[in-house]
Amino acid sequence: MKPDTSMRMSDFSDISVVVQGPVQSFQDREQEPGITQKCLESVRRHLPGSTLILSTWPGQELAGLDFDRLVISDDPGSNVRFFGRDGAPHRFNNNRQIVSTREGLKEVTTKYAVKLRSDNYLTGNNFVALQRAYPKRTSTHCFLKERVVVSNVFTRQYAKGFRVPFHLSDFFYFGLTEDLKALWDLALFDDAQDPIRDSEDTLFTDYPPDCTQMFWIKALRKFDSSLSINGLLDRSPLKMNQSDLCFANNLIIASPPELGLGLCQKFLGTARISRTKGQCAQWQHWEWQEIYRRYCDPDFPKAPASVKANLFLKRLVHVHPVKLETLFKLHKIRRISESGSIK
Repeated sequence: MKPDTSMRMSDFSDISVVVQGPVQSFQDREQEPGITQKCLESVRRHLPGSTLILSTWPGQELAGLDFDRLVISDDPGSNVRFFGRDGAPHRFNNNRQIVSTREGLKEVTTKYAVKLRSDNYLTGNNFVALQRAYPKRTSTHCFLKERVVVSNVFTRQYAKGFRVPFHLSDFFYFGLTEDLKALWDLALFDDAQDPIRDSEDTLFTDYPPDCTQMFWIKALRKFDSSLSINGLLDRSPLKMNQSDLCFANNLIIASPPELGLGLCQKFLGTARISRTKGQCAQWQHWEWQEIYRRYCDPDFPKAPASVKANLFLKRLVHVHPVKLETLFKLHKIRRISESGSIK
């Protein structure tokens, strides 16, 4: 079913766009030259009348950039989530993502908001109509006031050959401002301190959860503190069902072309996420429609059998064979951990 794309230009005055992240290369985060200017210009082109908020860091080159409001936040620095098996700290930009998004959203006064990375851009505005196209919801796991539209890039169905729960992308969000604030008004991650107590072997049952899983779980626990995962592949039937219910009731997942989202060069071409193997591991929009039909609207049309078969064959070739490699690695890791030796 195609969403109703009829809208008035004045509708965009109810939208603010928070462009978050570095403008130029920032410490350990390289930026494609000119990408933020391209991002801001795309918002003006595709969402005329919207409010444009740039949320970034001190010392950024802002000359020539077009925005309505500027938010400058102190850099919280990278955070150490855990220590590796070799004792080395594993650093992430989780807290930077939270701060630049959270502080930008605090400045939003419109009913709706977009969270957009400073190294991506808009190619259209179909996400506005998409957000209105799926009105039915269930009585459980319905945490947000309205659905939030997200990108399927890094919203994974599969990781390391297995289905995984709660693996939601942090690239793009569109929805009610109060819903986006609920999702991104997060406490910062504490730094791991002890290489033994905070090692990945001690903390997790398999592989460490992906950063995107951690953001989503951290937000969902505001509504249901029982939701949790203890590893990337923590995929019991209960948790997979919880994950699907949360996706079906609170989100709409679609690809960049379906949304009107453009990606910077590092996510295109030969990048892993752009290859067939990476793309077919992600949620497809029709797969999200399937869980919407299953949980929310039994009368919603099923996807064509040919579409399902095509994706099944791709995953048979590119996704499922990785399971054996993953099982072998996990067995090896557990043997080393049990023996107390690190190699």
